[in-house]
Amino acid sequence: MRTGGLDETLRVSARPIVLRPTAAARVEAAAAAASPAPPAFLQLDHLRAAVADPAHAPYLGVVTHISGPVDTTALVDAITEFVRAHDGLRTWFERTDDGFVRHVVDPATVVFEAAELAGEAEGEQWTAELQRYFELAASPFDWPPAAFAAVPDADGFDLVFIADHALSDGMSQALAALELSERYRAAVSDSEARWAAPGGTNADYAACEYDRAADALADELFPQWDRALAETDYRLPVSVLDLGIEPGERYRRRIRSRTLLDGELARSFDVALESSGASLSAALFTALALTDYELTGHDRYWTLNVVGTRFGERFATGQGWYCNFVPVSFALPGNPDFTSVLPLAKAALDRGRLMSRLPAHAAIGRVLQSGRGAELITREPSFVTLLDLRRASALQAPGANTRIFTADGHTSTLSIWLGRNDTEYFVSIGAPDVPGAWERLTGYGEALRATLAEIATTGNYRPDRALARGVGV
Repeated sequence: MRTGGLDETLRVSARPIVLRPTAAARVEAAAAAASPAPPAFLQLDHLRAAVADPAHAPYLGVVTHISGPVDTTALVDAITEFVRAHDGLRTWFERTDDGFVRHVVDPATVVFEAAELAGEAEGEQWTAELQRYFELAASPFDWPPAAFAAVPDADGFDLVFIADHALSDGMSQALAALELSERYRAAVSDSEARWAAPGGTNADYAACEYDRAADALADELFPQWDRALAETDYRLPVSVLDLGIEPGERYRRRIRSRTLLDGELARSFDVALESSGASLSAALFTALALTDYELTGHDRYWTLNVVGTRFGERFATGQGWYCNFVPVSFALPGNPDFTSVLPLAKAALDRGRLMSRLPAHAAIGRVLQSGRGAELITREPSFVTLLDLRRASALQAPGANTRIFTADGHTSTLSIWLGRNDTEYFVSIGAPDVPGAWERLTGYGEALRATLAEIATTGNYRPDRALARGVGV
């Protein structure tokens, strides 16, 4: 199980079977009653962007392989029950003069059917046909905000699930691959699916988020946000790497992935973490900071970290956007190496976990209300997402080869997804799809791999930049 871009993940060479709601279900869904629950903060941002640029509303997806010939009846049953189980996948938003209204479709309304994808194509031309279908099929303003397909191959089929980003996140996609596979196998064998239902709904999560934005603990946490944002003069961070583009210029985003460590090197890195007492997150942020220092000389690391906010069991198996963005900020010492930077990264992550309880939008809103921070909303920030997919990978069936992807969209900056699965450490990098950017980023990927490999081999890493200056020699 790993992440990737759309072009490197979704490969289709035969006519897909699409799984879609019946016409009657669509009609009933369009009349679903309004819900009093507002959009969550990230949903609201996404909905506004989708109105401004409907042609490029991003979606997330996952591909997982299931062995054996596709049983369309069982697959229809599995998808129907999957959508019925998750109110986020039964949600659509209505645009109004003063915002957006949530509508939640009754589970009994949800009925799916199977049909071959229309169109004329041959071989891998079906990849573009399926991408076009997905672009048209999933919208936050219609039900369903998701789409499904089965792509037959020689020994089974790839099951593909995509959802508009307003109603999904990366962990939801990983969970979807597991849940859909379990529900399909249960339907084939006429048995009960073994999958824990979420204890709370998307609407519940939105209500909780607004409560967290305004309670007493929010008052205690805001000063930490204020101090972190003040470190950058109240401007959200962009990459310290020179991508060779004008600041703020947006281009189509391309995502490229690569293995950083596998086999014995990956296992050696695990041993190095165990020996140092480091968490996976602290070790990887330390590696990112040291790599940036090696390439640019920047001795302060500052980024936004995408963190999960499922907070316990209530939303643990839910389908939705259960995330927040929190600062991770620390200064490197004068002679930086892995050993000396590791506790600084850990302390920054500990602060971030506390800060994650206060939604970023609420924190920024408080800054703006104070008369500061106008620059916070003027540029697109860079972010880092860390993914520990080992547990989810272990739950896959053999040969599942699950790949989580993000549609390309548009961007002016750098996004990094860095993680560990059952076989490797990997990275996916999203950046403007212009030649100069990717020439620079190829070197970045190599440098990050070298940092991790040195830690795996020796238990430590000191940037050559520091050694060249005579530091620590």
